[in-house]
Amino acid sequence: MRLLVFMPHPDDEACSVGGLMALAARAGWEVDLICASFGERGKRHDGGRAGREALATARAAELAASCVILGARPPRIWGLPDGQLSALPDGPQRVADALTTLDPGLVVTLGADGAYGHPDHLAVHGWVRDAWERLSRPAPLLYAAFPAGLFLPQWEKVRAMLGEPPSPSAEALGVAPLHYAVDLAAVRSLKRAAIAAHRTQLPGGEPEALFPAGIIASLMATEWFSDAAGGPFAGTEAMLRALQQ
Repeated sequence: MRLLVFMPHPDDEACSVGGLMALAARAGWEVDLICASFGERGKRHDGGRAGREALATARAAELAASCVILGARPPRIWGLPDGQLSALPDGPQRVADALTTLDPGLVVTLGADGAYGHPDHLAVHGWVRDAWERLSRPAPLLYAAFPAGLFLPQWEKVRAMLGEPPSPSAEALGVAPLHYAVDLAAVRSLKRAAIAAHRTQLPGGEPEALFPAGIIASLMATEWFSDAAGGPFAGTEAMLRALQQ
């Protein structure tokens, strides 16, 4: 069985679905991650060399380290321009090609709110949704979902990039149905270590500093997912339950 994860930037995998990735790897699944960009336009917090090229190199290495911790295979990074994914027309075709080539048993990406509305997050969600809907007999597609209001403080931090009026609105965060819950007790330390691997993004090197207070602690207990097909479905519930045993 193969789990295929699509994410926009390094660290999105660890924060949103790192627990599921670790559980799948522990169960003997092949776990593949495709990351759209290097996240080269972000801020650097580890005191390393400045510049987008240097940051891209550092974040690629951090992503590889995160995958090792979670038990995933080396990540594939498309290297698309950070912050500009919504302007790229070939995203759905890239995803469709990956789905055809890798033939996963389960596909996971971010939900329609992008956790906190980042335009790149919304773009990758749309690519995966569109590509998946074209397939005749696709594997289950799950969206990482979060309790209502959890990411509101982060949404407020990035409010300037969301347009006027902001899209998505604050009310749109966390509105996806929480079809499936995955208990992270068995892999919580791995998820935290995977987040910690992304040192360039962590003020003071602490995972808890990545987002406003309380968010990381919440992400460590349970990962929630909504089903692109409506769900919940007994087969998918059984699959996720088996991973937690």
